[in-house]
Amino acid sequence: MGGVATAAISHQSAHGARSVNRTLWCLALWAITAVSALAEPSDDSASIGVGATSSQTMPSSREPLSLSTASWPLVGEARLKVLLWQVYDSALYTPSGRWLGAGPYQLSLTYLRDIRVEQLIKETRKAWDAQNRAHPEQEDWLQKLAEMWPDISAGDNLVFGVGADDQNQFWFNGRLLGGVDHPDFAAFFGGIWLSEDSPRPALRARLIGEQG
Repeated sequence: MGGVATAAISHQSAHGARSVNRTLWCLALWAITAVSALAEPSDDSASIGVGATSSQTMPSSREPLSLSTASWPLVGEARLKVLLWQVYDSALYTPSGRWLGAGPYQLSLTYLRDIRVEQLIKETRKAWDAQNRAHPEQEDWLQKLAEMWPDISAGDNLVFGVGADDQNQFWFNGRLLGGVDHPDFAAFFGGIWLSEDSPRPALRARLIGEQG
């Protein structure tokens, strides 16, 4: 009877030990799996990280333009007259003092009469029409100019500056107004005075130094 009881107890102890060992093994396996999952980020996590990095705005490598009409050599100058009215004195400046067909350059307009901004916008559109120029963003550009430019009084100075990469800026009486952030704008706007199809070829010739 005692032997049977002892055998039963031994069997139960061995079974209990196996149960404990199995439980410990399962816990160890779960711990290893959990650590591996933490150490290796999921594909979703990796893709979120890449997306967040790619969506960040990269700083611009372009140097901001500075007003240089006082330091750059004069290329040429001309006065615009319409019938009996004197409108503005224009002057073109480049780093070399020569017109090379593109930026960098700065075009200075010193107005000789009062002109409202609405008239400036109208004349800009009229010049593009005379050149048979059209652009999908043209009306947006004109709206931007209407918001940027002030009304003009006699004696006011407006400068349009273009960089080597067609970056552009306007200054009004030496104060920075801003620019139009589009790669085609500089050629369109500056082309009113400087392109071969300028509506005022005689004024262009004097500005770029072809006529004294």
